[in-house]
Amino acid sequence: MRNSANLEARKGYGRTRYVSAILVTGALALLVTLPGAAPPRRVSAQQVDPQRALYDSRFDQFSGAGRTALERRFGRKPALPNPAANAAGSSSGESTLSLLTVSDLVVNDVAADSTAQDTQSETTLVLGAGANVIVGFNDSGSNAGGGSHFTGYSVSTDGGSSFVDRGTLPASTVGDGGDPVLARDVVSGTIYFSTLGFNTFDRIQVFRSFDNGSTFGPPVNATPGYEGSSDFQDKDWITVDNSPGPGQGNVYEVWRNFSSTFGAGGIRLTRSIDGGNTWGPNQGVLIASEGANNVQGAFVTVGPDHTVYVFWYDQSEGAGTRGLINMRKSTDQGQTFGPTNQVVRLKVRADNGDLGLSGGFRTNAFPQAAVNPVNNNLYVVYNDKVPSVGDSADVFFTMSTDGGVTWSDRVRVNDDATINDQWQPALAVTPDGRDLFVGFYDRRNSANTKITAFGATATISGSIVTFSPNIQLGAKFPVVIGQDPAINATYMGDYDQAVATNSLFYYTWGDNRLASAVHAKQPDVRFAQIVAP
Repeated sequence: MRNSANLEARKGYGRTRYVSAILVTGALALLVTLPGAAPPRRVSAQQVDPQRALYDSRFDQFSGAGRTALERRFGRKPALPNPAANAAGSSSGESTLSLLTVSDLVVNDVAADSTAQDTQSETTLVLGAGANVIVGFNDSGSNAGGGSHFTGYSVSTDGGSSFVDRGTLPASTVGDGGDPVLARDVVSGTIYFSTLGFNTFDRIQVFRSFDNGSTFGPPVNATPGYEGSSDFQDKDWITVDNSPGPGQGNVYEVWRNFSSTFGAGGIRLTRSIDGGNTWGPNQGVLIASEGANNVQGAFVTVGPDHTVYVFWYDQSEGAGTRGLINMRKSTDQGQTFGPTNQVVRLKVRADNGDLGLSGGFRTNAFPQAAVNPVNNNLYVVYNDKVPSVGDSADVFFTMSTDGGVTWSDRVRVNDDATINDQWQPALAVTPDGRDLFVGFYDRRNSANTKITAFGATATISGSIVTFSPNIQLGAKFPVVIGQDPAINATYMGDYDQAVATNSLFYYTWGDNRLASAVHAKQPDVRFAQIVAP
C-alpha cells in the first residue's frame, strides 16, 4: 500500500552542514528553515567545537519523529556502537501467554516493506463504533517514494481479529511527519489523528475521520500562531472530553514548542470547541517553560468532571539534574491552569530521562496518565532507574486521590525477580473504573538483550489498586536500530498506547521479529487484547 522509491534525495546537506546550521545561527533558527532556503554555510572546526556540547544536548531533547525530521532536512547523525543489538539471549524461564483473546497479531502490511525504509513503530490506537479498531504508527515506508508522509494506519472491522493496512493519510501541503496520536469523540464519532508536520515544522496537523477510520479528511492546524516561524512543534498528544456536561466534545492538544530563541519554548496546549474545525488560542497556553534545560513528553487527559490534566517530563532545573514528572490542571476547560504539582522526582539525569540501556537504543522517562472515570482518582505510570539494586529500568505506578496535590508511594509494576530492563509503559482504565492495564517492554527472558512485550492488569477498589501477575504478550525480538536510512540511528520508539472497554484492554507495540525484503529483522506493529480481571 506504500510507495517504494528511495529517499536519498531528501536526506539533506550532510553532517558537517547539519552541525554548522545549528551552532552558527543559534538554537534552531536554520534548523527549521523552510524548503527552498539557501543551505547553511560551512564553518571551521574551531568555530564548531566550543559549542558542540550545546548542539548535542539540544538535538537529544527532540522526540523520535522530531530527530528524524531534522536528519531528513540536514543529514543523518551516525549511530553509537551497538555490539549487543542482535545478540542472542539465553532463556531465564519465560512466562506463558494467558488472559488473552487475540495475541501478537501483526497490524501493518509486512509485504509492503519492499525497501530499506521498513520501520513501523511508535504506536497509537482508538476504538471506533461497533467492532472498529484504528491503529496509527510512524511509517518510514510511507515516504519511500517521496511525498510528504511519515505516518501509516491500519483498521480492523472485526474487533481486532484482523487488520487492513490503509496506507497513507491524505496528501497535504505540510504533510504528516509522524508522532501519531489518536482520539475519538464518542458522541459525534469523529476520530482525531494528530501528527507532526513534514515539510514545515511550524504546526501540528490534525486529520479527522467521520467513518471509523475508513477515510480521513484534510488536516487542520492545531497549533496556530507559528505559521512561517522557525519554531519547531514537537511531541504532540491529543484527547477528547467524552463526559456528559459542559465541555463534552472539547478536543485538547498538547505539544513541545522548540523556539529559535532559547528560553522561549516549552509545553503548550490548545483546544477546539467546534469539532476540530478551529483551534486556539494562538500559540497555545503555556503549561511549562523549558527553564535552564528542557521539558518534554507532554500528555493530556480529562476527568469525568471536565478537569483537564497535563503531565510532562521536566528537567528545567538544568542539564544533568534529576528529572521530574510534573502536572498542572485546569478547571475551566483548558483556558487557565493552576500551579505545578510534582508527581515524582526520578533517578534519571540524562536528556529526556534516557535510561542508558545496553543495545545502543535511546529511551525516555515520559509519563502516561489516566483519570478514573468513576471516582476521579489519578494514575501515572513511568520508568526509572533503581541504582540501589543495580537495576537500570523498572516500570512504576503511582496514584493521587486528591486531584494531584499528593501522590502515593510508587509501586513496581513488573514482577520479575531479575535486574533486567522494563521500560516505556502505556496505561488504560476501564470505563467502569474497576480495572486498569499497563503494557511495557521487558528483557527478563534473556540476558538483557532480547525484548518481549509484557502487560499487567490490576483491580481497583476505591483507593486500593491491586496488580495481578504479569502477562507475556508476545515472543522475543532483538534490538533493531541504525539500518533504516530514514530513521534516527538510535530510534526504537518513544511511546505506545493502550485503550479499554469494560471487559477488554487493547494494546499495541513495536516488534522487530520479522524479516522484510531487505532486512533480516525490522520493526512492525503488533496488537493484543487482554481480558480485564
